[in-house]
Amino acid sequence: MRQTLEQTLNELHDQLAGAQDLDEAQRTRLRQAVQEIQQTLDDSKVSSASLATQLKQAVAQFEQSHPALTNSIGRIADLLAQMGI
Repeated sequence: MRQTLEQTLNELHDQLAGAQDLDEAQRTRLRQAVQEIQQTLDDSKVSSASLATQLKQAVAQFEQSHPALTNSIGRIADLLAQMGI
């Protein structure tokens, strides 16, 4: 499951790099969320509430304008939930 999560995070990172119509604040918020998730995978202290909140906010902002990003974020949230994070 961890490998799937890491692959999905990498996909999201690639999508962020290619998304030309994101403003800098949106791009920064998503990058920070991805970075926090990646850091917590290597740390025993995981702030699941913080991660879940950031992902939900990102999904709400991008639902209509960026369906591929929304799909990736949703998959990451599902994987985190399955891992108990």
